[in-house]
Amino acid sequence: MKRFLSALLALMLCLASALAEDAWTPRQAPAVRNAISEEEKTAAIQAILDKGEFLFSGYVGQRYTCMNLKWLKESAPTDVLALLWACDDVTHGGWGVLGVESSGKQLEIKAASDQPDKVRLRIIPIQELMDLTGAATPADLRGLSIGAWNGGRIAGLYYLAGDVAQELLTYQAQVEEAEQIIHTYTGELSNPNAIENARKLYEYLKEINGQVCLTGQMESTWMGSPDYEVNFIEKHTGKLPALRGLDFMHNDFNGVTKRAIAWWEKGGIPSICWHTGSDFASGYNESKDHNLNWDEALTPGTADYNKLLKAMDRAVPYLQKLEDAGVPVLWRPFHELDGGWFWWSKGGSDSFVKLWQLMYSRYTDYWGLDNLIWVLGYSGNGGDMASWYPGDSYVDVLGADSYTPGANGHLYAECLTVAPEGMPIVFHECGAIPTQEQMQQAAAPWALFMVWHTDYLTDGKSNTKDSLKAIYNSDYFITLDELPAF
Repeated sequence: MKRFLSALLALMLCLASALAEDAWTPRQAPAVRNAISEEEKTAAIQAILDKGEFLFSGYVGQRYTCMNLKWLKESAPTDVLALLWACDDVTHGGWGVLGVESSGKQLEIKAASDQPDKVRLRIIPIQELMDLTGAATPADLRGLSIGAWNGGRIAGLYYLAGDVAQELLTYQAQVEEAEQIIHTYTGELSNPNAIENARKLYEYLKEINGQVCLTGQMESTWMGSPDYEVNFIEKHTGKLPALRGLDFMHNDFNGVTKRAIAWWEKGGIPSICWHTGSDFASGYNESKDHNLNWDEALTPGTADYNKLLKAMDRAVPYLQKLEDAGVPVLWRPFHELDGGWFWWSKGGSDSFVKLWQLMYSRYTDYWGLDNLIWVLGYSGNGGDMASWYPGDSYVDVLGADSYTPGANGHLYAECLTVAPEGMPIVFHECGAIPTQEQMQQAAAPWALFMVWHTDYLTDGKSNTKDSLKAIYNSDYFITLDELPAF
């Protein structure tokens, strides 16, 4: 009987331990914004729209063509078109779904922000159409149509004039003011237990922010050597990049860890991203899947939640190995977060914020990883960045990716509207490297750039050998040999 009771007690302890593990939940996140409910905003906006002139609504792919331009030509530049639109393809990957056309020019609208099947509002002032087409007055506008494709749908189109137009613009401004991010950033790393090397590196990033730009290069691992890109740069510039970009894709945990340690010991800075499916054990193709039950996966105690935790824990031993070696990491998970093409953005902004906070708390609070500098990486789409922000307690560096040539000043400016004052802002993926002059003219002093691998570096189009040499030997761009000894 005693043996039975002892065995029963041991079993109960095991079950209690398992239940305790199952019951793990992330820290309670502070409020990021004073959000207004969608129901309240929808009702308020519709009440204003009803005061205007209804023009059209349609089904998926249906085009609107204005047959009577009298109202448009007699409008004022301050009048607006209010476009309610949606993309009913919930697997949509972030491409254009609508195009507003006038006088042979088109304004593309993308469904790359949150919740592809959500009805959204786009306000288009008549002045914007004039600027688009080069018209001096509304009377000079020739034609108006709106095309729809890739699941795009015009849910409602309204013309608002005079006071009604101003009422809508005023309401939108009031919503933006009310929903501003609550910043608590003090200039310190979000993790108060960060290792000394991480703190030193972060202080350096803040010091150079807006002053100079770190050079960075993403590696590939299928060109015969993972050093293919850095060797190319050294051959043609005589320098090495300050930052090396690595990827845990296809479970290359050991290789990435070894190369990150070697790069740090060489005097450089490692940055790690992760192209993977929601199993955290796959690659690029799986990263674009739409296969996560978000409600279940983000509810503590469910099977999907435990599965998600176990999956994201795959990287922990290797990040711990880096910490044991004293290596700080610019950790850039879930990059291009608002793009719509990777699974982590397909659940919408609210789900993404919870996912980011979950990983942060799991890695930092549960596993005690104190060598990570958390980099929040937006896509080049822009628009509605604030709704994707997880909060100052979960972010150390903020930036964006863009393969549009130049300094992308509009993208930098939008990052500024989200980041707290003093937080480093980085250009963590690009094709062509923006020059110092381009950054200065665009008021976009990115703290670092990172060129994507293979052809973006070597094809002679995105970056020529002469341009690489000029940039890598410029006083404005910091190379590996110019970094301080952290």
